[in-house]
Amino acid sequence: MRAFIAQIDHAGLRRFTPEDAIPRDELRLLARCGSPGPGTVVWTLLHDGDAEALRAEVAAGRHRDACGLLLNRAVELLSIGATIPGPA
Repeated sequence: MRAFIAQIDHAGLRRFTPEDAIPRDELRLLARCGSPGPGTVVWTLLHDGDAEALRAEVAAGRHRDACGLLLNRAVELLSIGATIPGPA
């Protein structure tokens, strides 16, 4: 299993990045300020095969399908603000 940061808007899943690929400072900024555009940013925990399926959907431009898959396959799904500790 692996943790990811996902950005979701009205059209579906827009950003899907491994948590360890995002600098801690950027994660803290997302936690304080929320999504850089319309929508929301979440932290999610997924099995490797499910993460690959999500990447394939996003790459194919099927953002709404990718969002549905995320909601159905996530082991855990939390608002980014609930997952990042306060100032270090």
